[in-house]
Amino acid sequence: MARRLPRKDVVIVGFGWTGAIMANELTDEGLEVIAFERGPWRDAPTDFPPGYMQDELRYRIRHELFLRPDQLTFTFRNTMGQTALPIRSWGAFMPPNGVGGGGVHWNAEMWRFLPSDFVLKTHLTERYGAAFMPEDMTIQDWGVTYDELEPHYDRFEYLCGTSGTAGNLNGKIMDGGNPFEGPRSRPYPTPAQAQPFSHTLFGKAARELGYKPFPQPSGNLSQAYQNPLGMRLGPCTYCGFCEWFGCANYSKATPQTTILPYLIRKSNFSLRDNSEVIRINVDRSGKRATGVTFVDSSGEEWEQQADLVILSAYTMFNVQLLLHSQIGQPYDPATNTGVVGRNYTHQTISSVNGFFDNKKFNFNPFIASGSIGMCIDEFNGDNFDHGPHGFVGGGYVGQVQTGARPIESTLVPPGTPSWGAEWKKAVKDNYLSTVKPGTGVHGSFYA
Repeated sequence: MARRLPRKDVVIVGFGWTGAIMANELTDEGLEVIAFERGPWRDAPTDFPPGYMQDELRYRIRHELFLRPDQLTFTFRNTMGQTALPIRSWGAFMPPNGVGGGGVHWNAEMWRFLPSDFVLKTHLTERYGAAFMPEDMTIQDWGVTYDELEPHYDRFEYLCGTSGTAGNLNGKIMDGGNPFEGPRSRPYPTPAQAQPFSHTLFGKAARELGYKPFPQPSGNLSQAYQNPLGMRLGPCTYCGFCEWFGCANYSKATPQTTILPYLIRKSNFSLRDNSEVIRINVDRSGKRATGVTFVDSSGEEWEQQADLVILSAYTMFNVQLLLHSQIGQPYDPATNTGVVGRNYTHQTISSVNGFFDNKKFNFNPFIASGSIGMCIDEFNGDNFDHGPHGFVGGGYVGQVQTGARPIESTLVPPGTPSWGAEWKKAVKDNYLSTVKPGTGVHGSFYA
């Protein structure tokens, strides 16, 4: 039988960006908050020291910061008629594991959604007519608008010290920024990062073709910054080990660098790491949460009572916990009913690798940050007329190379042998003059 702990006002399940922000806001209101994280405590100076953080084998190949399949195994199938098989190696997404969640290893891309995204069904219906979209497309309006969320976008960007160039400042289109973005109430807190050579060439080519290139908004800071909570961040050193890695330089916006040092000093906040919530407890009506049941690192089961339970883990974990707790109606793809687990979507990305004359071009591709690049937004969302093309959605196009790490960046031209002296020579001859992933498209995903 689970041992019962003293009641708290709020329980937060999953302690990444969302959990840390919610905990900070609720404790500011005087509530007693406890957070639960399945993975370990992670701290910037001790867990990501510069002496070994740039270890591609450990962090990129062996996925040190991610959920282990032996901790929790997902199964996958494309259709209901297939046999679901376990996922043994993460590929399309990287479920986080530990305090800070995905905010530890993310690129720190700091995009805002387009204003039309928030009223997507209404917008597309008004522009193209209801018959333009497939009958089984389930897109809806969000219920909130860009204008309502803009103050919260702004607050998060200033928490993170986001580096960028405003393209629409209070309705005025600004040179050098994204002219398609929604109006922002003030400039980015720090200027855009300086762009490496390949990104600069992309921007030049885009301008010559009549497009409006702009630097990708980044949580990798261009200069030293102190956020509203008093947390100090340093400028990015362009080490190239950002995506998939923690940041030891305090130059990437993460919960560890922007919130946690402030939050953990509060007497009305507590955290249980290495503790997995296995059930949301409800009252007899089944309509009100009363707390959670969790298992600690020794395997002992506990009950934490609370007046409010917030699920702030990765989407799939939140859904799994709701299903285990028998809360809500599960989605049934056969009857198209239910909401829990419905419409899970991910990212649509495509890219090309570019090989250039190594006697004319030296890109120094190892010099990069996690979200650096020059982009164009002419083909994103509904920024262009879809009528003649018969589809909706789009994506930004950009040269967003984030670092040429030595294991995954041994690109060679087509026709090169897969091993041996010729392969080694091709790697040597092409490393500095290759652009990976080259020009890419990061697209929308409509269900």
